[in-house]
Amino acid sequence: MKPALCVAVVSMLFGVPLAHAACPNDAVFHVFVDQIRGYSLRANGATEPCQVLQGPLTTLMTAGATVIDKKDSFHVAQFLTSSTVDIFPRKAEGNEAPSRSFMLTMTNDLLSIAVDSHLNDFVLTVRPSEAGVLVAPANSSGPLPNPIHITDPNIVQYVSIAIDSDDNLLIAGYDIRGATIIDSLGTSRSITSPPLLRSLTGSKTGLLPGAGLFARNNITIAVDPRTDELFVYNQTSDQTQIQVSVFATEANGDVPPVRTISGPATGITGSDLPGNKIAISSDGRLLVAEPNLRILAFAPGARGNVAPSQVIEDSTSGPVTQGGIAVRSRGGRQHDGNDDDQ
Repeated sequence: MKPALCVAVVSMLFGVPLAHAACPNDAVFHVFVDQIRGYSLRANGATEPCQVLQGPLTTLMTAGATVIDKKDSFHVAQFLTSSTVDIFPRKAEGNEAPSRSFMLTMTNDLLSIAVDSHLNDFVLTVRPSEAGVLVAPANSSGPLPNPIHITDPNIVQYVSIAIDSDDNLLIAGYDIRGATIIDSLGTSRSITSPPLLRSLTGSKTGLLPGAGLFARNNITIAVDPRTDELFVYNQTSDQTQIQVSVFATEANGDVPPVRTISGPATGITGSDLPGNKIAISSDGRLLVAEPNLRILAFAPGARGNVAPSQVIEDSTSGPVTQGGIAVRSRGGRQHDGNDDDQ
């Protein structure tokens, strides 16, 4: 069989088409409870996944928040039914076990995850007794009964985290009045006692106040790997639609976004399910997870009521709910240029 035909060969795994070649360097990954599906960042329209990770050996049961580290490994936090964070190598495929796992034994409310350049895992938990960010040192494995615990005195309800290019931790949540707040903590200086660097909050930000268990607006934050601009997925103030607000690098105080992406033309419908709802590629594209196996991509600098430049639609059968999203692309700070790592 010719090599080109070998790449095209597809088998079935648990009823899901499975390609036998790992995704290209530039790829976006959708995470659904018990599986991870990957697609080329060049895809547009109906497409089959170029990589599917699914099966009993994966131990994926409630996969949600996911991030890809500088070695292109997947870090997957399982929500509610598991206290586990699973790490899979770049080319993980089919019914493959994680290369390692660690367990945060004191909580299973793992809502968001970020990884710094030293490969330390930062995992956000919303369980009231442990609310904050738990830090697992690089290469952690097995039960971690006493991880570093970072709390933010400005926040009473934690929602999402991210790491910037300086290895500082951004935490999004709500203060005691219910106002949205996004704090930047200097974890590049100290992980055990990080100082407050910046605090983004106030009416000019246009970020909707929260209410309820996970707030009426499940915010996701992401940082552009090129510019460190801050992207915030949230609702409009009238709660009628989703908006993605983009703030200047190191935005501080009560300041407006430099641009927003919102409106019926965008096709963004929203979801209250756990997981990263947005990711930013190394060329500045905004990627938005949507239900029905769809990913919307917006061109760098997109603003207003604008249609996506790409709509990646999985042409195979699978979950109809929305899952988390993660992106891998060259040229950004997340990568060291070594394709063979792990």
